[in-house]
Amino acid sequence: MYLDEVHRGFANDVEERPLLEVAVEDGLLGRLKVIEPLVVEITSSDEQLFSVIKSADGKLGFQASLIGKRLLKVLSNGQGEFAYYFPVHELNPYVDLLFSCARGIESTLLFSTPTRSRPEQLESAVEALNGLVDDMRQMASGHQFKRLIRGFAKAANKRAKSLDAYIDALFEKRSRLVVIRLDLSYGSGLFHREVGLQGPLLQVKDDWARMQRDLYKGVPIKGLLGFACKLEYGHSKGFHFHLLAFYDGAMYCQDVVLAKLLGEHWQNVITKGKGRYFNCNNQQWKYRHRGIGVVGHLDADLIQNLKGGVAGYLAKTDYWVRFSPRCGRTFFRGNMPKLTGVKRGRPRIGGSGGACDVLKVNS
Repeated sequence: MYLDEVHRGFANDVEERPLLEVAVEDGLLGRLKVIEPLVVEITSSDEQLFSVIKSADGKLGFQASLIGKRLLKVLSNGQGEFAYYFPVHELNPYVDLLFSCARGIESTLLFSTPTRSRPEQLESAVEALNGLVDDMRQMASGHQFKRLIRGFAKAANKRAKSLDAYIDALFEKRSRLVVIRLDLSYGSGLFHREVGLQGPLLQVKDDWARMQRDLYKGVPIKGLLGFACKLEYGHSKGFHFHLLAFYDGAMYCQDVVLAKLLGEHWQNVITKGKGRYFNCNNQQWKYRHRGIGVVGHLDADLIQNLKGGVAGYLAKTDYWVRFSPRCGRTFFRGNMPKLTGVKRGRPRIGGSGGACDVLKVNS
């Protein structure tokens, strides 16, 4: 999946994330994507997942259905890592439902060792596990939970549709766009949970506000057409932004250079050397479905990749884990262009070798 490629592609030009932390955090995201469909499957059925069976010699044993075994595997891993690595987030409602119900079980050892229960404990163990499943089904059928699910999905879908319409509007103004994709972050040790998060969050948002003002002013590049930006937090990355910036393809054609100029402005001017950036345009070859660089309004495949993959990441990952509302606004987008009486900008002559501004950047 292209979104997974984008997620794995995060790094910066100065330092790499510790490989162990990368593996743990990305692994947790993968677990979220496994848990949600499992809980949907459980709450949509009435199958009994756990039971006590008697063997031919009269001995009692524990039995779990295939779904039950998957559930025990998820529960045995626990929720502690999610709380540690995503401390200012809300989990997908289905995931949160599972762990909320699981907290009612007195001993979490039951999740990893039900088959080791003594014969006299089997009945109570099975009763507790089936009770957990019943609680999940009862809560999932309630109006409050259904409303929560609709709201969670609606927010992501609304943002995705908004970005699609925004991109379409930009192409109505200009026949060719230069699409810049940057990851903006901070140096190792800055703005991590060990120093508390509320104060750093305010500083991070202030940095973005100044970056946004400069983009509008044409600093360091004139002629910004639009942007979309999402703030995220990860234990290994700290606070970081995923930025999409759009420029006129009739004016510019050097997308890698433009991205470098923006990244260096973030690093050297906005954060005064504390920031880091990763120039995605400089590594387009890593992505099977490219949606950045110079994109024309007739490049149907590139536009689909831009919407579904690049911009889609900014909109849809919140379905799995998103900032808590107490963190305030974490998604930013430019104003919708006014299209009345606006004509497309002139296309560059001769494709990538046509007339456009040649930018220089310090190596």
